[in-house]
Amino acid sequence: MKAPSKKAGKSRACITLSGQPGMTLMEVVIAIAVVAFVVPLILAATGSAGSSRRSAEADTRSAWIARQVQQELIVSWGEHPEKSVFGTSLPFPKFPDVAEPEKTPEILLFDSDGEFIAKGSGADLESASQVKDATYIVAAYSEEYNPPNLPAIANSLCILHIRIIHPAKANPGNRSTFRYNLITTKQGAL
Repeated sequence: MKAPSKKAGKSRACITLSGQPGMTLMEVVIAIAVVAFVVPLILAATGSAGSSRRSAEADTRSAWIARQVQQELIVSWGEHPEKSVFGTSLPFPKFPDVAEPEKTPEILLFDSDGEFIAKGSGADLESASQVKDATYIVAAYSEEYNPPNLPAIANSLCILHIRIIHPAKANPGNRSTFRYNLITTKQGAL
């Protein structure tokens, strides 16, 4: 019977010229391939998480801005319309008072914190806004709303249509739009 070889229990590590254990060229190539495959996946996942966070933040901020615009309209319909961001009294229940108000909405610009900056124009909707710090574009108009089952409250309600567009500095094809339709009264309470 032969005695077991001493080589049987040893690993097949490569010995370098200096006599130290090392790695084969094949092991190095496989390790580089694994890293080259995994690193882009990790970076892509990190990037999409940041994009999702920004999208969620814009969605939340737009809901706050929609409520703020509703409150500003109620102020504009009240006794001191000059104190609203609109600066004047807007017609109730329909503004602007034109045949197709959705084509000529009131335009407002807000910063990244949801604070009003300035009134905007159609140019802000058609191309990237040039207004410094503008992050959100608001396009708002209203229509008269007469519920069919409540004729007694005719002419006292309106549907407020608000589009919030983000980011204002992007070209129109690269923007997100959040739409809100709110039923409100001139006084703001239903």
